[in-house]
Amino acid sequence: MRTPGFTRTQRVISRAATRTQRIQKISVAQCLCGVFFSVSSLFVGGLAGAQTTSWPTERPPQPLPARDIKFPPYDLQALPNGLQVVAVLHHEQPAVTMRLLIRTGTAADPKDKLGLAHLAASLLDQGTTTRSAQDMNDAVDFIGGAMGAGAGTDLTFVNMVVMKDSFDAGLRMLSEMARHPAFAPPEIERQRQQMLSGLRVSLEDPEYVANSVFDRLVYGFHPYGMPETGSPQSLAGISRDDLLAFHARYFVPNNAILAIVGDITAEEAFAAAKKVFADWAERDLPTPTYVEPPDPTRRVIVVNKPDAVQTEVRVGHLGIPRTHPDYRTERGLTYGAQANMDTLKEAGDFEATTNTRSEATGEVLKLIVDEFWRLQRERVGERELDGAKAYMAGSFPLTIETPESIAMQVVNVLFYGLPLGQLQTFRERVNAVTVDDIQRVARKLLRPDRLSVVLVGNASAFVSQLRGLGFETFETVDLADLDLTSANFKRAQIKAGAADGSGGSGRSGGLGRSGGLGRSGGSGRSGGLGRSGGSDRSGEEGRAGGGAAVVAQAGLVFFHTPALAYRQAPLASRPAQDPPPEESAKAAALLDRVIAAKGGLEKLRGIKTIVAKQTLISRADGNAQSDTTNYIEYPDHFRIETPAVTQGYDGTQAWSKDQRGVHDAPESVARDARVSLRRDIVALLIAARAGALTPRVLPDVKDANGRLTHALELWARDLNPVVLYIDSESGLITRQAFAADAPGRPLVEEQFSDYRLVDGIQIAFQAVRKVGPLSVERRLTDLKINAPIDTALFKRPAS
Repeated sequence: MRTPGFTRTQRVISRAATRTQRIQKISVAQCLCGVFFSVSSLFVGGLAGAQTTSWPTERPPQPLPARDIKFPPYDLQALPNGLQVVAVLHHEQPAVTMRLLIRTGTAADPKDKLGLAHLAASLLDQGTTTRSAQDMNDAVDFIGGAMGAGAGTDLTFVNMVVMKDSFDAGLRMLSEMARHPAFAPPEIERQRQQMLSGLRVSLEDPEYVANSVFDRLVYGFHPYGMPETGSPQSLAGISRDDLLAFHARYFVPNNAILAIVGDITAEEAFAAAKKVFADWAERDLPTPTYVEPPDPTRRVIVVNKPDAVQTEVRVGHLGIPRTHPDYRTERGLTYGAQANMDTLKEAGDFEATTNTRSEATGEVLKLIVDEFWRLQRERVGERELDGAKAYMAGSFPLTIETPESIAMQVVNVLFYGLPLGQLQTFRERVNAVTVDDIQRVARKLLRPDRLSVVLVGNASAFVSQLRGLGFETFETVDLADLDLTSANFKRAQIKAGAADGSGGSGRSGGLGRSGGLGRSGGSGRSGGLGRSGGSDRSGEEGRAGGGAAVVAQAGLVFFHTPALAYRQAPLASRPAQDPPPEESAKAAALLDRVIAAKGGLEKLRGIKTIVAKQTLISRADGNAQSDTTNYIEYPDHFRIETPAVTQGYDGTQAWSKDQRGVHDAPESVARDARVSLRRDIVALLIAARAGALTPRVLPDVKDANGRLTHALELWARDLNPVVLYIDSESGLITRQAFAADAPGRPLVEEQFSDYRLVDGIQIAFQAVRKVGPLSVERRLTDLKINAPIDTALFKRPAS
């Protein structure tokens, strides 16, 4: 993900407004027989801990009717020298915001001068040819104003905010900053050192590294793949003459847009603009020549940072430019949990981003990849789409509340050549998007078979997981060897090979970066990741472990036919064909061992009812406790009693009862209840043994204490995969993980301990459920198997 810089518009549609809201829609219903029953937001004992409530409890207020968005009146003119001027009348405050946008940014940096645009922008408000930096600051302070400047990928801006009575003075200073910067040597060095200091910190930041590597993979040699703030080497090579030449080349009126927003008339705005900018001479602009971004390529890059406790994950591929019809008309059809559509002037990308615990890297990566497939193949639910549209449409007015935000929106729309009327109709166009639109665009634009994957973290903690998840080939590079801008790749040699980290002849020619990541001097995108200095057999063909041909060309090494990075297996849509016999036999043997350790198949089949008393402790609520009594009658009846509320399900209807009466649950909650019951450990094992679920062995992993655990995945066409982690010595289940049936499909993890024998069956008397940062602990105090239960307990009470 590149620095937005007011040029990259990110349309993020989550399946709920925030990550916290997504997480809180899942609650823990029960912890029995080594499993929590997760029954959506219906049942108590969940993430709210002692705050057990039933629906409807205190219903949130209904949204107010949407009010019309009255975009302020505006007028647009062009001066004879080509400067576009837009005046937006906004009389709520006696202030005026002026924003001058220049159509150039970091994408215009020469390959050997990366960071030039950023350095130039940082100096625009640091003195002019007639005033020092201090004089300029004093002048702005004197009129009670504020100034600023910055650069993004495709544009540079200068900003000035003043009170209405200082409009003329403010506009003159804006012109002076943009047209006559001093680029004083002392200020150049000061800004250069600040950028170098920030870059040193960034290069140790996994998030920055992941974003930079992802850009490299997606955009290749295109400028969008280069680091916007440069490298220590490129910054050191930028001279004052470079800054003057850059300014003279691009800072011309026919390459600029001026927005004047505030307590002013259109006549006053245009008259002032003509007076201040009329003598700004028009000049011809250079024609940019960019290398086209490559077609999406399947590749997995692991950047090893041994001291990391989390893994930064980036998954995506090349997208569409801002002017693409599907962006302009649908505005926000990217749809997915924690996914972005980044749209720049020349290109764009689809990107899913997250971070996770090192040991969960494989699971999270698989969920993200499978989500790309699911979005392409399955229709989005109406409720999910309505929630996303409500969030986008409802939050849009906040982006045009102030003169500053209005100015930003206006110049961005003009920059991309779009009609200003789009701002007035944004909400209507978002609300017009249908499920069919989402499916059409997802099928046309998403390429789940050609995803670029970047993992930055402690490689030793997760690389062994990759092969079993279908990621057969990957490339690794140590963080210490990364150099985002080096063209010679002297140190790093990326090994493309087996998912256990071994294998592959690993000729360098992987990611660049001084052997590492590959930045300036090429990127390897077009074709892949290769960089100069990569192969030790320059000019010859080589192998990159997975069989990718490597061709040296003009000192640069490219993967022109990269090896398959992974074989996708959709989360809820596994291939129809049966797994190979040897894999099936291995999975069946592990399943039998788990069943035997639990107590044996006949014992499990003999469980008809369970009555359990337990204490739930919510870590999110300051260790708040809640005592519950739980009744289960297999296969599909249960009842949960707490001091505040009783909830039940009779196989058909879900309900709750509190001091205000009895409440019916929506059908969606009843459906979630049925799915959650199927995830009960006993139910899972019996179904798998009967052939109703397909078992698959995943790679072994180590738990937090370093103990080896086996991993067994169980799945069916109508049930998202559930992964069981089995202690290698005892055969008992220590952990369970699955994607929740809730907006955003967050990962749910349940850890089991303190196993005790009850009527010949091993029961976990302690368990912890984690959903994101939230967790609930369950401690069983008493459990009875096959105790008589009156079936009336599960029926909805009359009142």
